[in-house]
Amino acid sequence: MDKLLIIEGDNDILIEKEINKLLKNLQEDYDLIKFDLENNLIEDVIEALDTYDMFFRKKVVVLFNPIFLNNKMDDTFNQQIFLKYLENPSENILILVTDKINNRLKLTSTILKYFKIVKIKEVSTFDFVRENLEDYQMDNMTINYFLNKVGSNFQTIKEELQKLKSFTMSTKKITKNDIDMISNQNIEATIFDLIDAIIKKDKKKSYLLYEHFINNGTEIFPIIIMLSNQIRLIYNVKILSNLSDSMIASKLGVKEYPVKLARGKGYSYTKRELLYLLKELATIDEDIKSGKQLPNICFLSFVMQM
Repeated sequence: MDKLLIIEGDNDILIEKEINKLLKNLQEDYDLIKFDLENNLIEDVIEALDTYDMFFRKKVVVLFNPIFLNNKMDDTFNQQIFLKYLENPSENILILVTDKINNRLKLTSTILKYFKIVKIKEVSTFDFVRENLEDYQMDNMTINYFLNKVGSNFQTIKEELQKLKSFTMSTKKITKNDIDMISNQNIEATIFDLIDAIIKKDKKKSYLLYEHFINNGTEIFPIIIMLSNQIRLIYNVKILSNLSDSMIASKLGVKEYPVKLARGKGYSYTKRELLYLLKELATIDEDIKSGKQLPNICFLSFVMQM
C-alpha cells in the first residue's frame, strides 16, 4: 500500500468504504488515527506520523479537510514542516480526504508530486444498494420500491439496508413486505412527491402526503423550509441548465446528486410556476413567524387552494 494517498470525492459513505478497502489490504496490525485540519494543526499530524507505539505497529493517519488542497492557507498552516515530511516520510501511512483539488494553487501542485490520488467514482443509489446486498437477494423492482421509501441519502440507505438484512437473515431474501415492516419512510423521499402533487394541483395526493407528515409526528414548519429549498434548487438548476451538473453543484455549493435529481424534475415545471410557489411559501413562512396563522392550518390551506 502506498504511504501517501489522497482520496478525492464528496460522498462520505463511499469515502469510508474506500478507506476500509485500503485498510483490508494491509497485512499487519495498525493503529487508525483521524485528524481534521479545521480543528488540528499540521504539526499534530506530523508528530503522529513520526512516532510509533510501544508495539511498533504501523499507523494509518487520515486527515480530513486538508484545506491546502483547494484553498490558500493562512499563517497558522506550517508549509515547511509538511513539505519537509513529504520529502522523507516515515513508514506510517498518510491519507488525505478532500472533496476537490485545486491544481492552480502552487502549494497544491507541489504536494501532488508526492501522492497517489484515488478518485471516488460516483454511483447511483440503485447500484449502491446492489453492491451492498452481498449474498442477499433483492430484485430490481424491490430495490426501486425501497429507494422510493427511504430516499437518496447514502447514510440512510446504508442503515435501512442493514436493518433489512438483519431482519431477513434466515431467508437472505428481501421483499416489499419486509420493507414495509422494517424501513422508515424518510421525509426527504416524499418531498418531491409533494412538489409534484402541488404543481399538478392534485389536492387528494397533497392532502394524503400532508396527513402522512402529521401522522408521523413531523413538524410542518421544517416541511415548509425543505419544500422551499427543493423548489428553489429546481428553479436555480433550470436557470443554470446550460452548465453541467458538476458545475452547477460547485456554483450553488451543493453536492452533484441532488442537482441531477432537480434537473430531471425541472423538465415538468415552468420557471413561473416555481417562482409562484416560492412566493406563496415565503408568505406562509412570514405569517407563521409573525403568529398570524398556525403552521398546520396555514400549510393545509396552501395545499388545498392549489
